[in-house]
Amino acid sequence: MLRIYRIDHVAVATPDLDKHVGLFERVFGFRRTHEWDNPLAGVRGVRLEVPGAFGQYWVVIAPSGDGSLQGWLDEHGGRAGLHHVGAEVPDLDAAVAELESRGLKVTDSVPGNWVEASLSPPEHGPGVLWRLRGPGNLAMLGDEDARAVSPGPVEGPTLGILGIDHICQAFHDRDELARWYAELAGFVQVWRTAEDEIPDMADLVLNVPGSSICWEVITGRGEDSFVDKFLARSGPAAHHVTFQVADWDTALAACAAHEIPTFDDEEGVKDGAAWKHTFIHPKHAGGVLVQLFWEERPGVWVRSDKIPPNTTQPVG
Repeated sequence: MLRIYRIDHVAVATPDLDKHVGLFERVFGFRRTHEWDNPLAGVRGVRLEVPGAFGQYWVVIAPSGDGSLQGWLDEHGGRAGLHHVGAEVPDLDAAVAELESRGLKVTDSVPGNWVEASLSPPEHGPGVLWRLRGPGNLAMLGDEDARAVSPGPVEGPTLGILGIDHICQAFHDRDELARWYAELAGFVQVWRTAEDEIPDMADLVLNVPGSSICWEVITGRGEDSFVDKFLARSGPAAHHVTFQVADWDTALAACAAHEIPTFDDEEGVKDGAAWKHTFIHPKHAGGVLVQLFWEERPGVWVRSDKIPPNTTQPVG
């Protein structure tokens, strides 16, 4: 089994590094900790600390010189987007052997330091890229000589983010992917909707052992589902990233102040406590569809009572 010790970061690739770093600082309230420019590795970037969450980083990378990153952007029409999820494993050689045994192809690597591969079932397309590193090696972004920087003051209102809650992946069958992740890396199902609870989709949430960041899988239901349209366009890729905010009114006021529209607002009450969520379009969020949520009490919005008690199976 592939053992993930923790999720280290989420990396976004962009052709315009300064523009997107500025966005994540001004609007999201992220604070830069390191910068680097490595033409030999073909990448320059900035590591940003996510407020309210120890050890969670948001990384923005851009091409520098020749390298695979420019090819990735070319394949995506030159548009910014989520490039990979970075994670630490206790034994990189064992992780590579596990990938090979399951037919998962390493797409990039620095031997002995890190490898990059999709962890999705290979017969269904590329999926989401993961970059895995072993212990004792902190660099996996061409950032071997990264320079520590002191963050400047936050200018203007921010969203008031408390941390990354989960990453969402679209897939044609949520249970198939959940079983795959459970067998591959020990992901454990902690929440799911009933088949007919939402008209055009069904979802479930998986805990990633060793990480506070969870993994959501969404599957289309019925005719004309937005999930099926996404899969037809992008394959089983990352659909969105979800952040928790401390105060709902503050988050919406920040969006208004920065002239960032939101859409698909929803709210509800569960067990006497309120929850709310909304979305920010990728063109206003650095190429990533962003979901914001707020809950009056922990566990109200998701992962409250969606799995039958005394179940021994990690997936449905």
